[in-house]
Amino acid sequence: VRRIIESESRFANCYIEEADDGLTAIDAVHSLAEKGVRFDFILMDFIMLSLHGPDAAKILRTNMKFEGKIVGITGNALPHDIAHFLDSGANEVIIKPLTKAKLVDALLRIFSN
Repeated sequence: VRRIIESESRFANCYIEEADDGLTAIDAVHSLAEKGVRFDFILMDFIMLSLHGPDAAKILRTNMKFEGKIVGITGNALPHDIAHFLDSGANEVIIKPLTKAKLVDALLRIFSN
């Protein structure tokens, strides 16, 4: 996942902020927001240490009023797992393995609306 994102971000001239878990992601969004920086989108894995992706997405949406896009990434292809991520605030969910094509398709869908 990281290799795909790193290679594509260099091509697209994007700034990447990496977080090891949901709590770190929330802290990153909060600290950069205090500096006037906002994330256009967040890629968030379902299973993470300390706080899973759906729980972090829900906090970002509910408590922090995050308005950027959230793309969930999961190996759990069961419909209820995908629905849980979407209900928690993700705009889109990509099923692993993550590929460049899946990432580009998801970003095109969420940013074309």
